Order: sequence, then C-alpha cells, then structure tokens
Amino acid sequence: MKASTQAQAFADNPAEFFHFDINEMGSIDRSEMEALQLSALQIRFDALRNEVPMLKKLADEQDINALDCVEDAVPLLFEHTMYKSYPASLLEKGRFAQINKWLNKLTSHDISKIDVSHCRTIDDWLGVMEAESPLRLTHSSGTSGTMSFLPHSADEYDALGQTMTVSNLQRFGEAPSDDPVQVIFPHFRSGYGAMLRGNDIIVKYIAKGEENFHAAYPGHMSSDVLYLAARIRAAQAKGALDRLKINDEMMARKKEFEQIEAEMPHRIEAFYAELFKKLEGQRIYTTGTWNLLHNMATQGLEQGQEALFASNSIVLTGGGAKGITPPPNWQEDVCRFLGIPALKMGYGMSEVFAINPMCSQGRYHLLPWVIPFILDPETSVPLPRKGVVTGRAAFFGLLARHAWGGFITGDEVTIDWDSACPCGQTTWHLDPMIQRFTDKTGDDDKITCAATPGAHQEAMTFLANLDQ
Repeated sequence: MKASTQAQAFADNPAEFFHFDINEMGSIDRSEMEALQLSALQIRFDALRNEVPMLKKLADEQDINALDCVEDAVPLLFEHTMYKSYPASLLEKGRFAQINKWLNKLTSHDISKIDVSHCRTIDDWLGVMEAESPLRLTHSSGTSGTMSFLPHSADEYDALGQTMTVSNLQRFGEAPSDDPVQVIFPHFRSGYGAMLRGNDIIVKYIAKGEENFHAAYPGHMSSDVLYLAARIRAAQAKGALDRLKINDEMMARKKEFEQIEAEMPHRIEAFYAELFKKLEGQRIYTTGTWNLLHNMATQGLEQGQEALFASNSIVLTGGGAKGITPPPNWQEDVCRFLGIPALKMGYGMSEVFAINPMCSQGRYHLLPWVIPFILDPETSVPLPRKGVVTGRAAFFGLLARHAWGGFITGDEVTIDWDSACPCGQTTWHLDPMIQRFTDKTGDDDKITCAATPGAHQEAMTFLANLDQ
C-alpha cells in the first residue's frame, strides 16, 4: 500500500486500520506512527483549510498553507474556550438562529439554511439540528454557566464507535472478542450531553442491540434542565440568585429534575439489584464514578456476593464525589465484587473524541489517532518532543473530519517521548498525575496562543461577529 493511501486509510478509519485489535495498535513502531500521524494531519488540514471558516481565518492571518511537521499545526490549535465563545445572551434568550451562525464558522457543513426560528428551548433546537443536519451536536454540562457546543457529525460518531471496540473493550495482551456485551448504564438512556450522546454508538458497537443496553432511566435527559441548573449554580456563586429570571415552565421542569435526583440513589440501588441477578455470569460493560461503584460493591460484599460477572467484563471509571478522598482499597473491593482483574481507567475529553486507556503499569497510553503536543504553560510554544516533558497538554484528534481537531486543554501533563513502557506498548504514555491549571494556581487559566500576535484575536473577533 502506498504511503499516501495508507495514511488515508488510517485517517478514515483507524480502528479498521489496526484490524480492530489493541495488540496490533499498541505495538506499532513509533517512527511509523509519527509518519502516519503527520500524513493524516496534512490530509485533514488540506481538506479543511478553506472549508472551516474559523480555521481559514486563522490560517490566512498567519499565511499558513501547508504543514511540513506536526508542530506547524500549533498556531492553529483552538483554545478550550472556543466552543463556548458565543455571546451568552443568545442561549438565555433562545436566539438559536444566531447560535447557528456562530456554529457555521466551526464546521465544514453548511447549516445556514436550517430554519430554527420556531425553536423555543434548547431541546427544540437540538432536535431540529438532529433531524435536519449531519451534525450530532454535543454540549458540556455548563458548570461555568455557559454550555460548550461541539459540532461533531454523525459519521464522526460512527468512527468513534468503532474505535471504542478497541480502546474501551480490549486490554493489551488479551485476544479481542467480537461478541455482544451487556451494557449497564446507571443514568438516562439518551441526551445531548457529552456523557449521554455516545450511548447510541455504544448500543451499535458494544451492546450490538438495544436489548443488550440497560439504562436506569429509559428516557431522555433534558438539556434545558441541565442549563437551568448551571445558571442557578453560577448565580449562587455570584450572589445574584435573586436576579435570575426563570419562567414557570422551566421552574416546573427544574422541580421534576430535582425529584429525579432525590430518588436516584434508591432507583440506582434497585436497578443494580435487578440486573445483577439477571446478568450474573455474563460479560458486562459499565461505567460509574468511584463512589458509586464502591457503594455498590460494599453493599454486595456485605451480603456475601462476589465475582458476579465474567472476568473479561469492562468497568470504566474516574472522578467521583468532590472533596472526598477515596478509601485506599476501593478498587480492590469493586474488582472482587464484580469478578474482574482490574478497572479500566481512561483520560480523554469530548473535544478530542478519544479515551486514552491506562495500562497495567498505571500509565495513560495515547491512542495513535491522537497527536499530542506539550506546550509551555506561559507562551503555548511547543516544548521539545524528546525525553520526559511536563507542560500544557494539547491534542489533534484525527477522528474529526468536518471540524478542526486541534485543541489546547487546561491540563498539565507529563509525557515520556522516548522510553518504552514496561507494559509492552510502544505508544506514547502520560504520567497518571494530571491536574487542571485552575486547580494548581487557584486562578483563571488564561491561555496565551502560539499564533502570530494578533492572529488569534482577529479570528476570535471574526467568530463572534454574527453579521459576517
């Protein structure tokens, strides 16, 4: 296969390129991986340079017309605040046609002719976009009071689903299996939020059928309610709750959601109890925060239950109750209760479309279709791609086909560019100690862009100007 053809195949479907096998993926020669990544990055840039208006503006301002090395993409990376840079008042007032004008500059899909003038709520708007555009818009939880909206497409989600059969379901050193897996999901079946949006591809590629997907709540999580809750939290933090205007309809929805949240612990307990009996001995796939999983395991172990499921079951986890330190034995308790050798930890973000799995040695291995950059925290200039380096993480996710996949994070990470991991995988790996710069400094994280002075500000002004 010619190098250009090979790179195109890698960019179009990385899971298929590695024959849906994490062992093949994790054994790729680094020099081969670097060559593939550069070629695939060039393919993405050439295809999107003049098709994504925001990328075109940024590239024009700096006269960038080709990428000769991966570092050439750094001045074109988007800040992590890019996808919530629309005027906040647009969402508050339901001016979705204006938000679409903003979104239209971040995707190669033309959504300018979609009529959303009749939409009164976020759910209305997202439903229309789902039905009438190639986009499958995803939003953040809005904890800052403003939701991020990511213009991912249906075909990009499909590619993500295929990669999940490798990165999420398999462990390096074990033979992959193509059998359906029983999925236990302790939340709503569907929604437009980042946590719920992926359920459709999990049904398709992991459960391989709706009958194998078990959600605690079969319904749809309202984006309006999530946004309202975020606005209330933001107003409380500012001491401005008395000035927050909420109409009667949304207040009723808020009370409905609060009742669901209040009943959730009992509902989840009953949900687990039913499925543990029904699926005992089978291979399962589930996810949950450490405190949810540990509470579940503690109750089961106290009742004499152990090794409930097949040993090749997969449990994804991370995070948990803020301000509470996990007990030192929580992972061992969960594994003993469920009957699995280890939990599956991962590091990722919705913007990059990847969950980079932790290996047996406690290192996060970057998937080959994720190109890493480590930037100086003060200047965003790329640091050397050699040795052990600590700095601001930035990534280019090659699964993005219709939006620009370059993204600067708010995370401080340490990467080992040179050493092989004792687990046997050849891919680049991160130290498990990852922290947000806001948590480290206690201040707002102000990112300095590595673009030519003024270029990024010009591009942001262009993005915010909805008359263009």
